[in-house]
Amino acid sequence: MGHKSRFTFRTHGGVTAGEEWIYDGEQPLARLERVTIEQPEQNLRYFDRNLKPVNLRDLRLSPGGRPLVSGVQMFWNLGPGIITSELVEVRTEGEETDRFVLTVITADPGGVATSTRVLTLSFDDDSGSYVYDFTAHLQVHSPEVFDLDEAGVDIDSEGGVRFEYCDPWYCDVPAPTVEFSGMWPKRYSHLLAECGDGTVWQMPLNHMATGIPGPRSFVPDGLFVLAHDPGNNPAFQFVGDTGARTHIGVCNWGYDIHLLARYGCDELYDSPPPPRFRIRLCPDEKARDLLDRAAPVPKIEYHGFPELPLYERTTSFEKGLRLDQPSPGRTDPWPWLPRGDGTDWCRTEGRSDRCSLKISKDTPGPSEWVMDRESDGAWTQNWTPATGFRVTVFARTETVEGRGSFLSIRWVAYNYPQRFPYVSSSKLTGSHDWTELQVEIQGPAPPDISAVCLVLRQDGSGTTWFDDLKVTLITLRDT
Repeated sequence: MGHKSRFTFRTHGGVTAGEEWIYDGEQPLARLERVTIEQPEQNLRYFDRNLKPVNLRDLRLSPGGRPLVSGVQMFWNLGPGIITSELVEVRTEGEETDRFVLTVITADPGGVATSTRVLTLSFDDDSGSYVYDFTAHLQVHSPEVFDLDEAGVDIDSEGGVRFEYCDPWYCDVPAPTVEFSGMWPKRYSHLLAECGDGTVWQMPLNHMATGIPGPRSFVPDGLFVLAHDPGNNPAFQFVGDTGARTHIGVCNWGYDIHLLARYGCDELYDSPPPPRFRIRLCPDEKARDLLDRAAPVPKIEYHGFPELPLYERTTSFEKGLRLDQPSPGRTDPWPWLPRGDGTDWCRTEGRSDRCSLKISKDTPGPSEWVMDRESDGAWTQNWTPATGFRVTVFARTETVEGRGSFLSIRWVAYNYPQRFPYVSSSKLTGSHDWTELQVEIQGPAPPDISAVCLVLRQDGSGTTWFDDLKVTLITLRDT
C-alpha cells in the first residue's frame, strides 16, 4: 500500500506565535517564512532590496527524507526597484486532505504589480515524491512602466522583457569552501537541463563554471536537475509552454537558479501567462541518463587560465581547479584569481615543492593574486564578533623595484565599491631568499562585511614567488 498524505498548515508557538509550517501527518515538509534577513545573506542574495522576503523554506521531497530545497521565493522581481515584496494575504485550502493549496499574495510598494503565487501540494505514489506545483500569476497595474528602459528591467534584443519569477536555492549546496570541524557533507557534482532544442545542458559544480551560458528554453515539461546523490536529486519541471519562455542563470556565489520568464511588452497590457513549475524528485536513472547524454562543457578560461590554484587555509599552491570540471575532494573551493600583468601559477619552483604563485614583469604598478571568499558569507563556519585572521606566507624576490612585494588582508563587502584599507606586511624590494611575511586583522568586522580578502601583491618590476600560505582564525583571547 502506498503513502497516503494528510496535509495541514500549522503555526508553531514560542515567545509569540511563530513559524508557519506545512505538515504531512506529523512530518514537517516546508516552512513559510517572512523574516528580516541579516547580513551578509541580505546583500548577497537580495542585494539589500528586499529586507523581509516571503519564501518557502526547507522543502522535503520524500516522506522521511531530508530537506533538499532550501528556499523558493514567493514573489516577483521585475527590476531593481520593482519587487512584489509586501505580503498582502495568505490563504489555505484542502487541510486534512491529500491535496493542499497555499496561496500567497504580495505586491510591490509602489503599486505597479501584484503577485498571486499558488502552490498545490500532492504526493506521487509512482515516484515516491511530493510534488510542489507552483503557478506564478502576475497582475501588472501599470504596464507603461515597462515600455521604456527607465525601470532598469531586463530588455532583450527583440524588445521583450524578462522578469524573474523565482530564485530558488538548494540545501547544503555549495559544499564548504574549506574544511572545518562540523562541516556539512558534499553530495552533488552537476546541474543538468533538458533544453528546448533537444540537447542536454550540463554545468559542473564549481564557482567559475557558472559563467557558461545557461539554458534559454526547455522542452515542454522539461527538467532542471541537481545531480547526483542517489534518491535525493531535486528537479525543477517547467510545465507546458512555461519551458519555452524560461531562461535560467546560475549564481556563482550559491548556485541559486534565477528563473526568468520572457514577455512581449504588449502581453503586459493583458494578463501575462503565468509560469508554472514543479519541484519534485528526479529518478536516479533519469539523472544518470541526462548526464550520459549531456553536451560537452564549453571551454572555460579566466584570463587565459583553464585551471587555477584552489584556495586552502594551509597550502603550497599545488592543487588546482579545472574550470570545466566539478570541484575536487570534500570541498567546493574558490580559486586564487590573477590581476594585472605577469601573473603565473608556477609549477617548476617553490619553497616546499615545485609550485608557487609567481608575478614576473618589467613594468611598474601592482599585480596581484587575490582570494576574496574567506568568510561566513561564502560557505565556511560562522564568524563571531571576536573572529579575526592571522595570515603568513613565504616570499622570494629577484630584483624587485618600486613599492615592493608583500602580503595584505582587508575586509570586503560584496556588491559594493570597496572602501576598507589594505592591512599589509613588510614590503620586500631587491632580491631576497625565502622570507616569511605575516599580517593580522582583528574582529569585530565592520558592519555589513561579507568576507576578508587575501592579497599577494608585487607593486613594481621584478619577480616574486609566494609559497606556503597559512590562514588561521583567531579570536580576541588568542591575541
